[in-house]
Amino acid sequence: MKEIDINACTRPVEVDQRISLPYYYRIADNLLRQAKIYREEKNIIDLYIILVRYSSLLCETIPSHRDYGTFKSTEKSLFRKKLLDVISELETLKPVVQQKVDTHNKAVKHQKETSASSSSSAYASTVSTPQNYQTYVGNIHGSSSKQSGTSNQVVPLDQFQKLSINLPYPKEETLSRHSILGPNGLRSNWTGPVTNIRVQYPSNAGLTQNEVSGLLSESYKQEGFKTDNLPQHPPGKSNYDLESVLSLDDGRWSSSPTAILQEMETTNHLNIRQPSPPPVRAEVQQVSSSIPPERVADPRPGPALSDSGRYQDLHVPVKLMECFLRVAEANTSKNLETCGILGGYLKNRIFYVSTLIIPKQKATSDSCTATNEEEIFEVQDKNSLFTLGWIHTHPTQTCFLSSIDLHNHYSYQVMLPEAIAIVMAPTDTERKHGIFHLTDPSGMSVMHDCQETGFHPHEEPLDGNPIYEHCSHVYMNPNVKFELIDLRNL
Repeated sequence: MKEIDINACTRPVEVDQRISLPYYYRIADNLLRQAKIYREEKNIIDLYIILVRYSSLLCETIPSHRDYGTFKSTEKSLFRKKLLDVISELETLKPVVQQKVDTHNKAVKHQKETSASSSSSAYASTVSTPQNYQTYVGNIHGSSSKQSGTSNQVVPLDQFQKLSINLPYPKEETLSRHSILGPNGLRSNWTGPVTNIRVQYPSNAGLTQNEVSGLLSESYKQEGFKTDNLPQHPPGKSNYDLESVLSLDDGRWSSSPTAILQEMETTNHLNIRQPSPPPVRAEVQQVSSSIPPERVADPRPGPALSDSGRYQDLHVPVKLMECFLRVAEANTSKNLETCGILGGYLKNRIFYVSTLIIPKQKATSDSCTATNEEEIFEVQDKNSLFTLGWIHTHPTQTCFLSSIDLHNHYSYQVMLPEAIAIVMAPTDTERKHGIFHLTDPSGMSVMHDCQETGFHPHEEPLDGNPIYEHCSHVYMNPNVKFELIDLRNL
């Protein structure tokens, strides 16, 4: 239980002129949809927070947009009427919410003062062991759950980071830069990080490739998915088995930041665009960075350090990533990227990914562009889906977010702070997939202020935090079912 800070939850959103005005109004509509759900669930505090965000967006952010003066007056009138209703409701809710928040925060403060030692013990007991996760995997694939006394447990991603809490204290030269770039940044002789520390998602070591494929195929049929049109696992390719797909190291790579940046620079002749519907699109061109080498941000993700209490939990179906790899397999075999949009719903303060949308798209080895964005919005609106993030493949690249990926994901996270970016890298020998988001406010501020396009380095945030990190609010849930909508076949 944590204290509630209304002000921290309702920070004004600074306008970004690169984002279209209709996109901001779409954000406003999504906020009203969230508010409706909280109202029906009698969740007064979250309702109040969302309504404050809505009023701030309509009163501060949107009027600052350069296109506001030329926007349709009828649309403005409609949203102005909604705003008056929201302000009226806020006035009614304010005293009730203030009382609830004060009571909650006093209880939290009292608990901290009187039970610090017991809280520490309780925290330690929540850290699951690898054995528990192995039992969890057995439950997913139909084995007996009597050994653990539980079944179909929901596994938080940040638990894996907790498994390495006994690592030795970092060296002084590491602390001096708060980065593995070293005290002199890119100019220094880089020393590779330790790579023998690994965190594993649940694996299926006891099953053969054919058994895994059979189990997945059977489970798809049981849940109503059509498996006839799904590409089958190619024989002899271990990169596509469930164990390799669901493996994750602790975020430290064996290649240096300099090497990664050099690889980026060698490809900036490509016209690279990433998945829609992000409105901020970075086309590749030659860029000249004025960032001092010692201020260049590490292009790799940070560990899951963000306070998960700041975000509402987001549950991802365990089988979604495997399904996406099968859908993308034909492109992957041709060294072509594939992208998809994650849609879902909100219930009891939890977002659930319930729909994987594969838009019509054009792809190259380094690009994937949706060709009909309106069709995506139509599907989302028809099914009342929130945009919860996106997923795409890196057929021959490592598992990370490039500068273009970061700018694209920024648009998703502007719309919904909980939005995630999933990268599938089947040929990466270190990590087959990653679930990331921008740090807030550190990474979000860097993306807002960066006007560069194409592959380019970013300046390290002033607080020393990474620009993006592994998610701490995401859970892999075997009980959540999802629908695959492949618009390419329509």
